[in-house]
Amino acid sequence: MRSICHLREKLIALAALTGFVLLRLFLRAQCPILFLTGIPCPGCGMTRACLAVLRGDFPAAFAYHGMVWSLPLLLLFFLCDGHLFRQKRINALMLFLIGIGFLANWIVKLIAGL
Repeated sequence: MRSICHLREKLIALAALTGFVLLRLFLRAQCPILFLTGIPCPGCGMTRACLAVLRGDFPAAFAYHGMVWSLPLLLLFFLCDGHLFRQKRINALMLFLIGIGFLANWIVKLIAGL
């Protein structure tokens, strides 16, 4: 019974996230962090990158956000409760490297924007 409830919670979280992204697209709203601080967040450009992937425009997707490739992997981590690989160290290393990738992408975009 716990696994069914757990799956339901995950589906609700994914639906809420999808709804938030679609609402932002519909309202053409910019990133709330960018709006409040004037500084783009590490995820800025990811929505446009995902839309470019859906159009099949991969060069544009990587131009919008270089870590767009990590989203399917992060979704799998989420659905598998962080246990995508058998060894915990490999899971932790993968998530750490993705985090470093987001940080590096953010720093490059900040420097390029100055």
